Amino acid sequence: MVSDRTVTQIHGAALKRSLAGADLKIQRWTSLVPGERSKTLATARALYDAWIQAGADRGSVVLAFGGGVIGDVAGFAASTFLRGLSVVHVPTTVISQVDSAVGGKTGVNFEHAKNLIGTFHSPRLVIMDPDLFSTLSERDFRAGWVEAVKMGITLRRDLFERLERDTERVLVREPALMEDLVATCVQAKSEIVGRDERDEEVRAILNYGHTIGHAVEGAFRGRLRHGEAVAVGMNAAAWLGEELGVSIGDVRERQNRCLGALGLKLALPGADKGVIARNLKLDKKVRDKKIRVVLTLQIGSASVWPHISSRLLRTAVRVVTS
Repeated sequence: MVSDRTVTQIHGAALKRSLAGADLKIQRWTSLVPGERSKTLATARALYDAWIQAGADRGSVVLAFGGGVIGDVAGFAASTFLRGLSVVHVPTTVISQVDSAVGGKTGVNFEHAKNLIGTFHSPRLVIMDPDLFSTLSERDFRAGWVEAVKMGITLRRDLFERLERDTERVLVREPALMEDLVATCVQAKSEIVGRDERDEEVRAILNYGHTIGHAVEGAFRGRLRHGEAVAVGMNAAAWLGEELGVSIGDVRERQNRCLGALGLKLALPGADKGVIARNLKLDKKVRDKKIRVVLTLQIGSASVWPHISSRLLRTAVRVVTS
């Protein structure tokens, strides 16, 4: 078991009872410090040590019980321990249920660069229960839906229009709506992962907003939620789409209105532009030292744009940091 201290405190007893009822033995339960500071190679090493002490073997299963950080770091450690242990995800946050628990990406941060070290390691099973959202803070809950908005903008117009229309119902955490939206996001992501498991072609469009978003997140060193940084990155990407004449219609206006209704900031005045610019060079979509950016053509359709000049990218960073 890999979890964080907050999730263990709130939900640990219930999960232990459930596993015991299924006659499943927990060899070792490791609770990490919550947040991005646990997403490191040092944490992976600590998990290796714990699993060695517990006598883990190739038949052991790692159960990642928590949000996106837990899924990423537990999945990474599992993928590299004994050349690969099976992983089961029980995601507890909006962002992990609608996005990160599906698709097999694992990773840790390195030198403040997001997910610089990682593997592809698909889980054997993912178990989702939107009732777990009831214990999330308002900030974490709102930030998590950014990834669903991103999926709607890039893949599913119907999903975006539903989020746009039903924002108030989302914010009161209406149970039936939560379950339906999670299922829709999982279906959308699963379809595109099935076409491009290793993120070499079409799957890259799911990185919409993440090029500048990850750079911003790294600059704030854990003080921003992932979704908060991606919302800023999506605003920058939509601005680039307008500036290049790629986006059709009112994409940026509708996107930003939806994000604003969820309570997300679209700009971070005073952020360190130099650090953000340096972080951009570490983006995983860089090819031949050229930064590629995902741009929305229209709501529900996106493409990777391979030739964005450094000057234009710096301008986009200024737009969202001024």
